[in-house]
Amino acid sequence: MTAAIAIIAGLFAAIFFHEAAHFAAAKAFDMKVTEFFAGFGPRLWSFRRGETEYGVKALVPLGGYVKITGMNPVEEIDPDEEHRTYRGKPFWQKSIVVLAGVMANFVLAFILIYLVLTVVGTQEVRIEARVGEVITELDNGDPTPASQAGLLAGDLIRAVDGVAVGSWGDLLDAIKGQAFQPLRLDFERNGELRSTVLTPVEITDESGTRGFVGIGRPLPISTTTVRSGPISGIVDAAQVYGDTVALSVRGIGTILWPPNLLNLFGDAVEGRDPGLARPVTPIGLVEAGSDIFDASGWAGVLFVIAGLNIIVALFNVLPLFPLDGGHFAVALYEKLRGRPVDIEKLMPLAVGVIMFFMSLFLLGLWFDIFGPSLDLG
Repeated sequence: MTAAIAIIAGLFAAIFFHEAAHFAAAKAFDMKVTEFFAGFGPRLWSFRRGETEYGVKALVPLGGYVKITGMNPVEEIDPDEEHRTYRGKPFWQKSIVVLAGVMANFVLAFILIYLVLTVVGTQEVRIEARVGEVITELDNGDPTPASQAGLLAGDLIRAVDGVAVGSWGDLLDAIKGQAFQPLRLDFERNGELRSTVLTPVEITDESGTRGFVGIGRPLPISTTTVRSGPISGIVDAAQVYGDTVALSVRGIGTILWPPNLLNLFGDAVEGRDPGLARPVTPIGLVEAGSDIFDASGWAGVLFVIAGLNIIVALFNVLPLFPLDGGHFAVALYEKLRGRPVDIEKLMPLAVGVIMFFMSLFLLGLWFDIFGPSLDLG
């Protein structure tokens, strides 16, 4: 439950920092900000400080908003305050204001990934090249190469034909392509270095055709916590960050692709499992929280929160009005054409975009409540 609460708190933090960035940028350019709210719909709680009302509305999971004078086309504005409106500011200032939230989420995601890699650490499974068991016979009844060579459970393989092996994977790689080729194995037994020679046989199974000597890996498998250094962590975080952004882009693209959307609605109607390529609401994240923690600890929880920040940023950067990307597209159009856009003509589009994302939210809610449990571990 603690992990689930942390993930939900992380989602709300992503929304808060997104809106706070809009707010800070608008204030920095002396735009008048009259409201700063988390959520939409009925007002739950608020207070006023100066010219701005701060508060929370009922539909917090849907996001939040900062109301900047001059962004609403039907708003009546005192001519004396026109210089403090959004529409009265130059293009570069408007661009920074509308994209500040997206940048805040991207930056926060990178910071979280960096902290995971350098402070929290990730769990790395490294299986020693230690013999867990020795299989004595092949399927045809002949003795296995390992039993003929005198290997015993507990022997730690150090090298194959003079090439050092540091893990179980290294050992398998050294053997699998060497069927019918004599190999010298250097190993350690009770602190004493020894060596033996064996010749792998060839077997074919679900993994394909490979060399086989007849040893099994040790169980249980232990894990170690790995942390990057302060400098190397920047490079490591950049790589993980790039992979996460790319994965998020593909995921959003998959969900928004029209044929896939139709399939999602069909899955909802017919009760099928859509897999991970579906919208997820806070209810789904709560259900998956403990599984994520059990699988990856706090590193996994923080990675999920970083991913939520990236997803919030990517959705908002879409060039659809009234999303941040849509406001930027309007500002860019006005800059290139040299005349203002009639925002009232865009209002039907804005309503359509809002209804579309409401539908996605409700679809995700349906799967979270009535569908199979979400497995993010």
